[in-house]
Amino acid sequence: MKLGATRDATTSSDGRRSNTSAAEHTAPSVFALHHVRIPVSDVLVSQDWYSEVLGFRPTLVVEEENAVTGVVSVHPSGVVVGLHSALPQARALAGFAVIGLSVGDLREWVAYLDALGVAHSGITDGHLGECLRVCDPDGLVIELHTPCQPSADGA
Repeated sequence: MKLGATRDATTSSDGRRSNTSAAEHTAPSVFALHHVRIPVSDVLVSQDWYSEVLGFRPTLVVEEENAVTGVVSVHPSGVVVGLHSALPQARALAGFAVIGLSVGDLREWVAYLDALGVAHSGITDGHLGECLRVCDPDGLVIELHTPCQPSADGA
């Protein structure tokens, strides 16, 4: 089925075609987010930043022709990111929030980032609770959110 398609033509055992809507089907289960793939201009520079600033640890290094083209890193929380060399995509996404992480106390993050000398937005009210934004070396935005989520009733 094409992305975005809402109807699926199927063929019955007697060869007749019928259309069924996507709403008539139940999707198989999804357990959790597996990983987030992030385009970067320099894999090693980005890996150092994600490790030193956010606490991700490399678990897999991908090399092609004597160059590092990707690194898969895991955070102690279980979040997995894949940093992949893709300069045009990294440039195109600069200023765009590519990932939102649920964190504890945002004030602790402000103090931590300030101590590291990492620029950030300061704490702001977002659509999904309080938020702090920080940019990776390519200018991709990482959002740090409080775990509480507003309800539609409170909006």
